[in-house]
Amino acid sequence: MLAESHCSPSEWTSDLAEASFRAAFQSLRSPVLMVDPQGQAPITFANQAFFDLTGYSRDEVLGTSWRLLQAPGASSGSSTAIETALRRGEAFETEFLGRRKDGSSFWSSFALSPVHDEAGRLRCVTVLLNDAAAQDRIGTKQALEEQIERRTADLRAALERKTTLLHEAEHRAKNSLQMAASLVLLKARRLQDPEARKALQEVAERVSALSAAHRLLYEAGDASRFNVQEFTCELAGELIATLPKGQVDLDLQVQSLGIPAPKAAALALLLNEVIGNAVKHAFPHGRQGRLTIEIGRTDNGLKIAVEDDGVGLDHSPAPEGSFGKTLITMLVHQLKGRLTWHDREPGTRAEIVMPVDAEEIQFE
Repeated sequence: MLAESHCSPSEWTSDLAEASFRAAFQSLRSPVLMVDPQGQAPITFANQAFFDLTGYSRDEVLGTSWRLLQAPGASSGSSTAIETALRRGEAFETEFLGRRKDGSSFWSSFALSPVHDEAGRLRCVTVLLNDAAAQDRIGTKQALEEQIERRTADLRAALERKTTLLHEAEHRAKNSLQMAASLVLLKARRLQDPEARKALQEVAERVSALSAAHRLLYEAGDASRFNVQEFTCELAGELIATLPKGQVDLDLQVQSLGIPAPKAAALALLLNEVIGNAVKHAFPHGRQGRLTIEIGRTDNGLKIAVEDDGVGLDHSPAPEGSFGKTLITMLVHQLKGRLTWHDREPGTRAEIVMPVDAEEIQFE
């Protein structure tokens, strides 16, 4: 309740108006006082924001002179000006050095607004404090938020530009590789020498594998991740399609993984060589069988296994005069992996384990 005084709202308004009056001031975030201009100018009302600022309680403030707030060493001229404005019932504003309950000081604006009744008599004076430090903190926070927002917008724009350029580069690389593969195939068709024609066709297959890797990076929308599952399924399907329908059953056990883009080219070539080696050499003369491809995470990184139940290591011819296996070994070394060949009798299993940090492997 408001303390009864010369300035009590109950003396000049209804109970409903008084309640609305108190609620309005209580809801303000700025500290507000009501001061009786008579006598020692006691405080008759204070809102919660004032108690939060000063640390005083209601009982310690109501009925006490406003000078309770004045810090030692405050300007006597400012104090005199405030007293004069209070007595005269004049609007006045000045900078004020205040004191909290714990003895700490604070700078605040000190704005006086007189309240008169219908007869023009001075009833009380409201005092609005504006904590300068709090305003500085608010201003600083707003400035920091605006700066962060501007920086974020700049970074977002820069990232969008970089992403656009990266996608454009991937798109051009894909088109260039596709054109190169087409030119190589065109040349291969015109050659009379079967060995030379076969060699160019295999070169075209490798270039096409690289082109497919770039295409998937471009189409994914995230040029930083290479979708191993999508590439493997597409590649294996195309290679199996070169065999008579139903000759080889394809079993794909490939986890949905995203590998860092810098590893995409080498990994695409490696998969093309290992899977292509099995398709071309494990099932000669119409031999039927099964080709299993397993790719997933392990404790050591990424594991790739290509297994067939074909003729096996001892019976399959050296692929491409051993160039294919040489390329596989080079690519595994580039990826810092480990390659192991197993004779399944019948069939062959190639296992590759390559180190990839856990944070580098992203599940799609």
